[in-house]
Amino acid sequence: MEKRVLLFLGEGFEDLEAVSVLSVCGWTEYRSHLPKVRVVTAGLRREVRGRFGLRIITDLLLHEVDPRDYAAMAVPGGFHSHGYDEAYCQRLRALAKAIHAQGGIIATMCVGVLPVAEAGLLHGEKATCYAFSRRHDNLGRLRELPCIPTSGPIEVSNRIISCSGPAQSIEVAMLLLKNLVGADAAREVSMLMAGTE
Repeated sequence: MEKRVLLFLGEGFEDLEAVSVLSVCGWTEYRSHLPKVRVVTAGLRREVRGRFGLRIITDLLLHEVDPRDYAAMAVPGGFHSHGYDEAYCQRLRALAKAIHAQGGIIATMCVGVLPVAEAGLLHGEKATCYAFSRRHDNLGRLRELPCIPTSGPIEVSNRIISCSGPAQSIEVAMLLLKNLVGADAAREVSMLMAGTE
């Protein structure tokens, strides 16, 4: 039976972080015996632009999403200078809480952890975030929420994955996949993506 991941795309999203989730989960289609994971994109508008030029037509608008349809949610980060502030909306926080409450995994990347932390899902939990923003103290914001910010590249706490930036995006997507389909299937996808044993 297919599992679904809701991929939220805010304006100015980090292109690699979004594509990592789409690609890693997409590889479950490569062999018929693998459990399938389908990614459904959602945003506040039909066309969402990534910071570096990628344009995606979303499958759904955020208000059309029924959280009961999803086993997981992924929230790539983005650039506040290019519209990513829209990610801090009430609807995204509500969806994250609903998916998490039914046992779902939340995978965040870079500043994508901040709206999830604002939903109260990381209260007293470890999380990491992008540390080099020119105008934002992201780790300080995590501390205020109140989370326990770390300098680690990846943290997993309370079924929420966070990472410090796009360099870890494939690893985060693989952790998400492992939680959805199990270690053996995730290992096979990793091997297929590597192209060698």
